[in-house]
Amino acid sequence: MIETLRSRPTGRPRGGARRRGIAACALILLSLLFAGCGPRVVPLEDTPLPYRQAEDSFRLGNYEKAARGYQIFLDGPKSEDYEELVPRAYYRLALSEYRRGRYQECLLALDRMEQRVPDKEWPQVYTLRGDAELARGKTMQALRWWEQAWQASDGEEKRAAKQHIVDALDRMDAASLNKARDVFTTPEMRQLVDAKLGPRSPTSPAVASAASAPGQPLPPAQVSGVPSDQPVATTRIGVLLPLSGEFAPYGQRSLNGIKLALGPLASQLDVKDTKGDPAAARVALDAMVADPNIVTVVGPLRSKEAEIIAPRAERAGLPMVLLAQSEGVTGQWVLQPAMTSARQAAALAEYAMGSQGQKKFAVLYPNDQYGTPLSSAFKEQVEQRGGQVVGALSYDPHQREFSVEALSVAKWVKDDGAQAVFIPDFATNAIPLATQLRKAQPDIALLGSNGWDDPTSLAPVAADLDGAVFVDGFFASSTRSATQQFVAGYRGAYNGTMPEILEAQAYDAGLLVMRALQTGARSRMQMAQALRAPRTIDGAGGLMSVSADGIQRQLFLLRLTNGTISELTPSGKMAPRPVAAAQ
Repeated sequence: MIETLRSRPTGRPRGGARRRGIAACALILLSLLFAGCGPRVVPLEDTPLPYRQAEDSFRLGNYEKAARGYQIFLDGPKSEDYEELVPRAYYRLALSEYRRGRYQECLLALDRMEQRVPDKEWPQVYTLRGDAELARGKTMQALRWWEQAWQASDGEEKRAAKQHIVDALDRMDAASLNKARDVFTTPEMRQLVDAKLGPRSPTSPAVASAASAPGQPLPPAQVSGVPSDQPVATTRIGVLLPLSGEFAPYGQRSLNGIKLALGPLASQLDVKDTKGDPAAARVALDAMVADPNIVTVVGPLRSKEAEIIAPRAERAGLPMVLLAQSEGVTGQWVLQPAMTSARQAAALAEYAMGSQGQKKFAVLYPNDQYGTPLSSAFKEQVEQRGGQVVGALSYDPHQREFSVEALSVAKWVKDDGAQAVFIPDFATNAIPLATQLRKAQPDIALLGSNGWDDPTSLAPVAADLDGAVFVDGFFASSTRSATQQFVAGYRGAYNGTMPEILEAQAYDAGLLVMRALQTGARSRMQMAQALRAPRTIDGAGGLMSVSADGIQRQLFLLRLTNGTISELTPSGKMAPRPVAAAQ
């Protein structure tokens, strides 16, 4: 049976500001999205064919096909019997576009929905608008829509809308919180902001400058009675890692890297187990904030934890060196030496457009939390350099057959002159997809993300993918001397175990902290300043250029050549020593 999208009548005017909103991605809302309110319920088998096909495709996660089906249904002639399906079709169309990473198209579909069905209040639509705005980097607009969803809903929907707001506020620094306070129109939401700002006046100029422009002096901060500029006799280094539960092996590997970098200073570590849980990480961080001997923190490892606790460290004035790869969680007190989507995309775009002279690209990416950010970052980097992404297509992460994708690339090559295709996926999907493309388009260049770096999977097809280039944050067989020293040191310390990217990035984070402590830093303020002191550090994962603006790092460009994985220099030339792909 087909149910209709639940709405409320409203007499309020429809302004442009009401056409932005936030995505109801939470599964907890799915059972509430379509509570019936129409005069009748239409059985699925009685609906028009395009609608039925769209519903089936949506259920199977084929959002491209679902969007096409809903659009055909909405554009075609309909009897009055099917008018009640229109709101759901528009909403599902918008949600399909959102899940494909097409956020502007999502918002346009919601605009058309409100024009087609005016004078209704759609809490779920407001939520979806907000999520789409957040994905576009427009946090304040997202907050407006979340607040509107909160006002228009009740029960579980109301709680879910509020949780969207709370999660966003947890990721903000003091300056952003003050902006958010001005955005909200209800006392309840402003009180949430005030609680995040703490005892300091929310309109105080000191608070507004807490996240000062890069390169500006760090303001003193004091939370729970711990001044950031007060030296301590015994400095301790906080570490937040998952050391129990599902992610314990990754946490232990990261801890090994930190200890190796610190050497004798490892005795100063105060290690807390986050269990891979953001709530546990928050409790552990708050304890470190209150401990005056903790002058810096390394971690957390998981992005979900970092998005919650990095803003708390920023507001508290506690220096933090992140191991997570989340985008947009750094600040004046929070540094991130780890590889991110933006850094991967920049390295590939610089190589392809700089040393290879390529200008037109295609992108095939999985519609998940790994592929979508990488595809967006690559498009941005290409366009910044004057290039063009002539076509982009998402696919289901569980998909194993790629004939449609191959045909799309063939069209982009023929009609638009595509010279290279970027596939930001893990080896399980990327390798069969790339192999199929190479057979159909032998002259097209293949570019990949760090998910390609799986020598076991690459070895059988390395010859078929000759010339493909991918990026990674670590290459154990690199010719770089600092990398070789790290690998030898790690194997010597840990029974011959070969380190991977987790150990290498944790080592580099520990190296940053050690160098800062060696300057004599004995307070949080001194540590923050020492961590940002301009210099270049040759780490396990390549050169790290440190400045007041943050950390820029040199990633590894790897190329499949004659059945081997070879390292390219930053200029795009081959490094002296190729390494067998099966190693």
